[in-house]
Amino acid sequence: MIWTAKVTSKGQITLPKGLRERLGLRPGDRVTFVEQEGKITIEPFSDDILIWYGALRTDGPPADLKKVRETVRQAIAEEVVREGQNHRR
Repeated sequence: MIWTAKVTSKGQITLPKGLRERLGLRPGDRVTFVEQEGKITIEPFSDDILIWYGALRTDGPPADLKKVRETVRQAIAEEVVREGQNHRR
């Protein structure tokens, strides 16, 4: 879906109601803005380590956030499987 919002003179935007409902956002909730290649992604705030994505400067090209998340998910899944196998013994 596509929503639009205006930026006020103070640099503020109001998230459209449909978007807030879709993301489950309530008054007082925090969101994370991720800028990559000239595009902005807005997500509900999370203590997930990936919120710090881009905070540290690297010498190489920027990582693809979707690939980073998938790699982390895969590593967690593999760890869960290993732990499950260890508990059966």
